[in-house]
Amino acid sequence: MRQPINAGGEFSERADVMNGQAPSYASEEDVFPGGQMACSLTKRVMAVSPFPERMHNLLRLLAADCFDLFTLHDLNKAFVSSLQPELILFDATPHPLLNPDAVDALRAGLNQTAHLHGIPLLFLIGEHAKVASHSLPEGAELLVWPGEPMAALRRINHILQQRTPSGGSILESSYTFKDLSIDLKKMIVYRGEQRIELTKTEYELLLMFVTSDGGVISREAMFDAIWGSQFLGGSNVVDVHIKSLRKKLGDSAAAPQYIVTVRGAGYRLAEG
Repeated sequence: MRQPINAGGEFSERADVMNGQAPSYASEEDVFPGGQMACSLTKRVMAVSPFPERMHNLLRLLAADCFDLFTLHDLNKAFVSSLQPELILFDATPHPLLNPDAVDALRAGLNQTAHLHGIPLLFLIGEHAKVASHSLPEGAELLVWPGEPMAALRRINHILQQRTPSGGSILESSYTFKDLSIDLKKMIVYRGEQRIELTKTEYELLLMFVTSDGGVISREAMFDAIWGSQFLGGSNVVDVHIKSLRKKLGDSAAAPQYIVTVRGAGYRLAEG
């Protein structure tokens, strides 16, 4: 008899036991679709969740359906770059221990990271969640969770089928705002015909603004998305880089054309 799959060695009946419930396992037909025994071709999925046990049934099912799983409690851009997953699952379902600002920062980081690498995103959200349009990356999809794992599996396979034959996803390859244009593949920014030389950090900040749909982004969200929670720099590092970015764009804090300061809140893209 086959043993229940423990995805990545991290998921077991422990979570159910802690909740006073009997361990729940998918049926053998669900876990081993078609009775397959080995995978000749695998698909790579990265799951990002501060509480990955909330997805353990889905992750177990994905592992059985020839998915290679990489589970992160927090976003690690280096892992995304090196592992090149074909899909990123982001657990945005509510939890009393989660700070909404931290979730927004993680979402913003995923936004730019996914676009830079051409990776589709699937956001898991609560049944009654209200997700603002400006907080979602272009091309991202939503899935209500908790839900039926087999339905989620079909949704994931459908998303992967939309990828181009070369392995890239059907996502925008450039952004424009006023007279600025951003080439995502080459990571180059132009103002009109003139190329603007930005550092990697300045480029990531600009991309965060352009993909925010005009929403206010707090300094904390930018700090966590760009530098990460392990960075030991002072809180004014965001303001320093925003000042440098404005200078290179020919922008002004007093009469902003691109980036507006929202006193006491953060920054946002200037209105078109």
